Amino acid sequence: MIMKRSLVTLSLSASLLFPTFVSAQQPPQNQQPQGWMWGFGIAASQDVYTDFDNRIVPIPIIGYTGEKLRVYGPFVSYELYRDSGFTLNAQLVPVFAGYEEDDSTVFTGMEDRDFSYAAGFGFNYNTGSWVYSLSTNADILGKFDGYQASASIGKRFRIDNFMIEPSVGVNYQDSNYVDYYYGVRPEEATAFRNAYNGDSALNTEVRVAVSTRQFLGGMTRLEVGATFFDDSISDSPLTDEDTALSAMLVYTRFF
Repeated sequence: MIMKRSLVTLSLSASLLFPTFVSAQQPPQNQQPQGWMWGFGIAASQDVYTDFDNRIVPIPIIGYTGEKLRVYGPFVSYELYRDSGFTLNAQLVPVFAGYEEDDSTVFTGMEDRDFSYAAGFGFNYNTGSWVYSLSTNADILGKFDGYQASASIGKRFRIDNFMIEPSVGVNYQDSNYVDYYYGVRPEEATAFRNAYNGDSALNTEVRVAVSTRQFLGGMTRLEVGATFFDDSISDSPLTDEDTALSAMLVYTRFF
């Protein structure tokens, strides 16, 4: 389970990452192992908030894979439909976003912005070596009262015992999301921080993942990526960058 509340880069990629992470753990349906798994990982990410430290976060994982239910830490998926390479899943996903006032001087005098939890659906289609994913989810904790939607296209290449998966994706965040996490309320404005009302954003992501079952009897997955932020985020007085890099290394194994 991931416990850090300030991983903005991970919050952007969560809905894109979940379908690829789940599919990476699973062999074809007729060979799918079931049961409890354990694992650990580490995530590193930059951030576009001004003077915000880069994050390195440990990730302990307890998961379960059943015939339809899959749980990976805070990520939960339940398969509603499967046919000819197409799957439809109901999903619960964390929204790793937000900050505390003492995370950076740019937040001085501002209220904290909290992480949240979202519910939605994921659509995946596998044909040959191509993987197409769509997902949408909405805040269920009443933090930002908005929604996100993501789409990605990836291709898998197998080299010996390694699976290499480059992908590109887009992530839409509605105005409620952007305004909550990147906006500045009128009462929070200062001479050095203007009031800012965030508009909806369409961010772009590129990623490359490498997976293998070669080590210690489990699944090892390394993923690196870059997020290119929409102007509605990079124009916020709270940010000073429009690009963020991230990396995640995860190992999982069935008990």
